[in-house]
Amino acid sequence: MLIRIISSVVGLPILLFFVIMGGLTMKIGLLFLSLVGLYELYHAVSGENKAVHIFGYAAAIVYILLLGVPFENADVIFAALFILAMSSMVVMHKKINVKDAVYTVFGVIYVPIMFGFLYLLREEHIYGQYIIYLPFFCAFGCDTGAYFAGRKFGKKKLIPDLSPKKTVEGAVGGTLSAMVLTAIYGFIIGKWFVGENTALLCAVFALIGLIGAIFSQFGDLTASAIKRTAGVKDYGKIM
Repeated sequence: MLIRIISSVVGLPILLFFVIMGGLTMKIGLLFLSLVGLYELYHAVSGENKAVHIFGYAAAIVYILLLGVPFENADVIFAALFILAMSSMVVMHKKINVKDAVYTVFGVIYVPIMFGFLYLLREEHIYGQYIIYLPFFCAFGCDTGAYFAGRKFGKKKLIPDLSPKKTVEGAVGGTLSAMVLTAIYGFIIGKWFVGENTALLCAVFALIGLIGAIFSQFGDLTASAIKRTAGVKDYGKIM
């Protein structure tokens, strides 16, 4: 719990700064997170960062910088990434195998592209400055609620092979926590900021909380599944 609190105290103000600023500032923050995330993922699945992963970092930089810029040939970037990754498997076949090449491409989809949706939500939605916080409420609310509900009521294991500490009761508690948190946020936004139907916003935001909490837990378990396959306990030691 102490580590969670310290991480929140340090991380949340930084997160809020980049989200509130938006634009190029947010791109810089997302690019940093993408490169760190790719480094940790590649190191986990390949045992080290190999030469082929350079193409993944390059693709991440290009993709994040082009977010929001009219560019109809984005598929060319990923076609080039795939060709370079596969070609490196041939040129450096003694050091790089097909898994390294595939994980290079997968990492770009898994990390920077997923982060990129935050920027698009913030900058391209009419109410982006408000709804950008919903993904965080879903994830953080679910994680916190699941932690406390699991400790208090947890008995039945959810998927012990992937995450031995997660319980069904914790999953339910986390989902309810995310729904309550997003509903409250909908009330605040509807009443004091956008002037929309407050009751309707509460219901819609609660539904988003439900869906977001479900996929948040799938995302967490996906990360655990990757760690199990890679044979590592943690991706990194920063937070």
